[in-house]
Amino acid sequence: MKINRVFFTENCLSNINKITDEHIIKTEIGGCLVGYQVGDSLIVTHASGAGENSKMDYDYIEIDGDYTTRYCNHLNELSNHRLYFLGDWHTHLSDNLSPSMRDLKAIKGLSKFIPIEYRDTLITMIINHFNTKYFKVYCLDNNEEIKQVTCSVIQNPTWIEDFI
Repeated sequence: MKINRVFFTENCLSNINKITDEHIIKTEIGGCLVGYQVGDSLIVTHASGAGENSKMDYDYIEIDGDYTTRYCNHLNELSNHRLYFLGDWHTHLSDNLSPSMRDLKAIKGLSKFIPIEYRDTLITMIINHFNTKYFKVYCLDNNEEIKQVTCSVIQNPTWIEDFI
């Protein structure tokens, strides 16, 4: 089902802010996004860091897949399979929150690991590194072109409080 809206919980955004605040070096940073789907909307409840084996530079990040897989699997098990991997997030060290060619290549590469019936629910979130309240969300459409998705912030659903 095509995604028309993404909701980010306060917990997810505070995770991202904490990770960004702890990162001193001026490189892109990022991680994975975890949550669940309701109809044509995604609710993103958690965000991980990039992991110790990630590679980061001024205009590039390669997230540690083993680390983020463990993070997602842990939340999936804790939540009795209600929370799962939805995509990734990373920062740009500029006001340009449009996906780069590398970003497009990364989401297309990541989509190959997602069952075909869920590929149109895979998202990537691009955040302003210096002011994390500015971000945009993108997903792949049927033609594997990247398109922006409407997003907003919501309070934490009460049932996820056990997994924070």
